[in-house]
Amino acid sequence: MTAHNEPAVAGVRASLLRTAGFASAFLLVEVLSRAPFTHTDLYELWPSVGVVVMWFVAQLRSPVRWVDPVVLVAVTVGVNLAAGQTVAVAAVCALVAPFQVGVYLWLSVRGCSQHPGVPGRPRLRRPADLWPKLAAAAGAATAGAVVGFPGLWAATGTFWWSQAMTMLISTAVGMVICEALAQHVAAVLADLRARHGTLSAAWRQALREVPGTRVGEYLAVIGCSAAAYSVMFSLPGVSMVFPLLALTVWAAVRLCTTYVLAFSAAVTLAAGVATLYRSGPFVTLGSAHTEVLVAHVFAATSALIGLTLALIRDERATLTLELTAEKEQASRQAGLMNAIIDSMSDGMGVHDRDGQLIMHNPALVTLLGRVRSTGTQDPVAFYGLHHINGTPIPEHDLPWRRVAADRQTHVLDMLVRNPDLPHDRILRCTAAPVIHPDGYMHRTVVLIHDVTAETRHRDALASFAGVVAHDLLNPLTTIEGWTEAADDALEDVPEHPCVAAAHGGLVRVKRAAARMRGLVNDLLAYTTTRDAALTPAVIDLNRMVTDVAGARIDTAVAAGTPVPTFTAGDLHPMHADPVLVRQLLDNLVSNAVKYTAADVTPHITISSSRMDDTVAVTITDNGIGIPAGQHDAVFDTFHRAHRGQAYSGTGLGLSICKRTVERHGGTITASDNPGGGTRFTFTLPAVAEALPAVA
Repeated sequence: MTAHNEPAVAGVRASLLRTAGFASAFLLVEVLSRAPFTHTDLYELWPSVGVVVMWFVAQLRSPVRWVDPVVLVAVTVGVNLAAGQTVAVAAVCALVAPFQVGVYLWLSVRGCSQHPGVPGRPRLRRPADLWPKLAAAAGAATAGAVVGFPGLWAATGTFWWSQAMTMLISTAVGMVICEALAQHVAAVLADLRARHGTLSAAWRQALREVPGTRVGEYLAVIGCSAAAYSVMFSLPGVSMVFPLLALTVWAAVRLCTTYVLAFSAAVTLAAGVATLYRSGPFVTLGSAHTEVLVAHVFAATSALIGLTLALIRDERATLTLELTAEKEQASRQAGLMNAIIDSMSDGMGVHDRDGQLIMHNPALVTLLGRVRSTGTQDPVAFYGLHHINGTPIPEHDLPWRRVAADRQTHVLDMLVRNPDLPHDRILRCTAAPVIHPDGYMHRTVVLIHDVTAETRHRDALASFAGVVAHDLLNPLTTIEGWTEAADDALEDVPEHPCVAAAHGGLVRVKRAAARMRGLVNDLLAYTTTRDAALTPAVIDLNRMVTDVAGARIDTAVAAGTPVPTFTAGDLHPMHADPVLVRQLLDNLVSNAVKYTAADVTPHITISSSRMDDTVAVTITDNGIGIPAGQHDAVFDTFHRAHRGQAYSGTGLGLSICKRTVERHGGTITASDNPGGGTRFTFTLPAVAEALPAVA
């Protein structure tokens, strides 16, 4: 025998030893259950069929599984012949025994979703695990009855319904209890070995850890059960056995499921043995078949009640442990989240659907200077909330109020001025909805970020740029004037290569001066939109758009470029600064015309809609669009989305548009046009009442 064959030989030897052990146990149980009834026709009483199930489940992975059914048939035939049965009866029993166990294993495979192919492996943990096993046992018992009873009737010429029912009940209960008990014991032993190494170490640890009251309760159940069953099954004239179910309920509610299974097996065995030996309350029923049937009904009832209650208790305990663990995990996560939020330098608050502040971190108090109580109804006056230009913010324009109205995220820069702050602060407020799983919005999260230093730095740079731009106008005008004079003077000079070179240099100087004037004008416009006082008036948007579009058409005709086409609906009037709005429209339309492919005729669509006290204007073009990820960045100062030679610019046009809109308390966004191109949408105040309109 080679070394690599030794494990296979050892596996076969172990399998054969298990076969011998289970066959011996099956033979012993058969002899004990048949000995008093060798003169009758009672066959295959429990728990022999349960032993067969344990046997075959244990041998599922045996390398010589064919040995087990052969040994089972041999033992079954031998026991029946020794009990005085005919060869025909022995043959029927030998056929039924492996057949019904095979059916049970097949049904168990189909009903076991956790470990397919290994029936019975997962031990019972909840009532839902019990029903598939009961169904498999009932199906196997029925299949055995369908095969066995006709054969027995043909062999003996007799048939008893009570005997048939006894066989069905004993077979089904025996299969379930024996297999479940074996699996529970195996699982407990494996768990003890995994935790403690050896069973002796586990036993010593249990003696140290298990409370004495628990051990006492086990001993009390055992003692009370032994005494009660001894009285009920030994004293004559005592026929009230169903109160014994109270002991089963006690064990099921208080003790472990493995003990409950063992208790149920003991009760079933005790009831069956007592009845077989003509003792107990069931022997007064007259017929031996009826006595055995009632005994098995009692045992099955006790076993199912006890097992069901124990599994319900186990499931509840498991759910309780899971809920406790989830609660502890949630508590730790909440603690970590609170620590993170409290350590933030940005303020964070949570508002309910009514706009009341229900939660906040310390940074919110630091940034706002104070936190209002739930009874304070005017947050604008309490916190001193203003637009950047110093005008108070209407309460309905507060970001969290707007979120409650449209369930969209809103961002607003606010000037905060109240007595609890050492100086005015500019805070960027971002409000976002919290959507409940059911689909409704029940909270609003507000994030406050201090942008005071950033804003002042930007404003200082803008002021500096405005001053520089203004100071550059005079020398720039001088350059342009002398360039024109030099160009005119060269007109009277005879042609010469040097004269042509001088003309080319002057052309380049003119182009550079034009670019410089465009940058200076944009810087001055940006400064104007930031600092100039607003003079709102009612604007007839239809007339203003017509004027801007006409100017762009005239420019295209004069330059010989494709003439843009315009489509405008009936536009709503608005209440804003006419000069700044005209500049806003001119910048957006200019961008739409400029950023169009060379071989494409620009087409601009302008529409508007009124939303409460604001007018939303949408300008859509068919241009080259904005690169992905830059739809917000295009409004930054000096940002250019297209830096190729074909599209010149200073990067200030859209930042001027944004400044104009924000000074009026509105918003501006850019998005892709589904048909190609870009879509700009901005909001400005609507007309509150009928006033004369200006173009």
